[in-house]
Amino acid sequence: MTAHCEIGDVPPFCALGSYRILTIFQTVNFSAMTVANKMCVVSFLTGVMLLLTCAQAGKILVVPVEGSHWINIKILMMELVQRGHELTVLRPSTSLYIEETSEDFKLLTVPMSVQQAMSRKEFEDYALNWIFQQAFTKHGSSFTLAWEFIQALQTSTELATVAIGALFDNEVILEDLKTGGFDMILADPYNVAGVMLAHYLKLPIVFFGRWMPTEDVHFTIAPSPLSYVPVINSRVTDVMVFSERMKNVALYCLYQVASRFLIFPVYDKLVQRYLNTDVSLLDMYKRADIYLMKVDFVFEFPRPTMPNTVYIGGFQCSPPKPLSQDIQNFMDNSEHGVVVFSLGTIVKTMPINIAREIAAGLAQLKERVIWRYSGEQLDTLGNNTMTVDWLPQNDLLSHPKTKVFLAHGGENGVYEAICHGVPIVGFPLFGDQYENILRLKTRGAAVLLENTQDVTAQDIFSAVRLVIDDSSYSRAMKHLSELHHDVPIPPRDLAVFWTEFVMRHGGAEHLHAVGNDLPWYQYYLLDVTAVLLLAFLLVFYMTCTFLRSCCRRKPRRKTKRS
Repeated sequence: MTAHCEIGDVPPFCALGSYRILTIFQTVNFSAMTVANKMCVVSFLTGVMLLLTCAQAGKILVVPVEGSHWINIKILMMELVQRGHELTVLRPSTSLYIEETSEDFKLLTVPMSVQQAMSRKEFEDYALNWIFQQAFTKHGSSFTLAWEFIQALQTSTELATVAIGALFDNEVILEDLKTGGFDMILADPYNVAGVMLAHYLKLPIVFFGRWMPTEDVHFTIAPSPLSYVPVINSRVTDVMVFSERMKNVALYCLYQVASRFLIFPVYDKLVQRYLNTDVSLLDMYKRADIYLMKVDFVFEFPRPTMPNTVYIGGFQCSPPKPLSQDIQNFMDNSEHGVVVFSLGTIVKTMPINIAREIAAGLAQLKERVIWRYSGEQLDTLGNNTMTVDWLPQNDLLSHPKTKVFLAHGGENGVYEAICHGVPIVGFPLFGDQYENILRLKTRGAAVLLENTQDVTAQDIFSAVRLVIDDSSYSRAMKHLSELHHDVPIPPRDLAVFWTEFVMRHGGAEHLHAVGNDLPWYQYYLLDVTAVLLLAFLLVFYMTCTFLRSCCRRKPRRKTKRS
């Protein structure tokens, strides 16, 4: 066998990707080669890998959002870094979660005024008070929740406009971005700065996330029949009776009015001021190249979609890491199993009256409980309960002794529970959390605590006891887990592929639906409907006129005289 190292062999390997080159290394029969041939093959494949690294590596500008959003997008960032891409993260100087320096990626900090700065503790206290107000205050109806949701959007809009102004008024930062040689933008759709920068720098954009500043991205880019696609705070499933459909439509109209007349006009003024264009912000969102949505239809209600929407639900799930020794012993030595209790990144304490009831309910269980709680000492806390300031949620859910996940219904926790097949007792606090638990409830994998503001020890005990004792909940969640894992490409690999796809091809315009560019009356065929209706009325009128004329001309019969 003679080895030939020819440059013409490089393109096929470029198409395969560097990860496949490693597979080729494993399949080559080195034992049948001479030393010279081995060296030639190794040198060739190594050279191809170096060429691929140089050819495929891109420069990506990342425009993230704080909190759990940052934690998630950072997972994708690290995957891209490992594949040789160069990432630059745009962050405000007041950022609380995004680090100031990193060995893995560059950071470009936008200076903000000292008056706008807030310590992490101040932010978490403010957020916690707002969450408690949402979770533990009685609300009259879905419309009350919707209006409070809209008010929260207005507040976040005010904060966002300050940050956008600080960015686009900073000529030094803008010059760095223009000369940065970026290939694309990776952005959280909740951060308006991402889509504005994509338009300003004329770069393709990949959105990572589901929520725009006002709504689920689906409602902006894809048909969303309100007869079976519920909106946030509707608290209905995809199977609705007439009254629920009425409520769903009314809520949708309320959100649209708020978006079009309260939220987007504020952003459109910024677009006109800084981008000098008549293109609206909403149209910019519609023209994004790829939408990476953390959605899996194993969990989400099925709905219409678009070809440039890529579903990566469960993206953040990963194999478990070793637990600390004290937690490992607590889990391993539990005779009847363990209940894992966490209410998300920020909520590590609760109003004392609610916390006492929950602790009392958990104390009645024969199972052990590990609870992320750092609030006031509770006199109702049972000997079976271990409280910690922080817990490794994903690692605990993967432990074989875990029986139930008592959770608020955040997107990350829900997918980790699905990934590891652990049924949920839902304790929703705000936002989409109620709807998230409701989806699992309809699939028989969760129990939903409806009135968190009036929760009692008996409510907690009964709900957890039901999920543990009724094996149908565990079977249902394990079935969802099997469906979630039974995919041709893991969600993380899918996200990386489509991000690199946009870089390789300078966008994904061929996946863009023309319908998103049509005026509303054309999109809904109102012009065609009007013409057809007019034609029908004209034909109907002419037919009636003709028949009336015929009746008038009909000759009278002569009567015989006797």
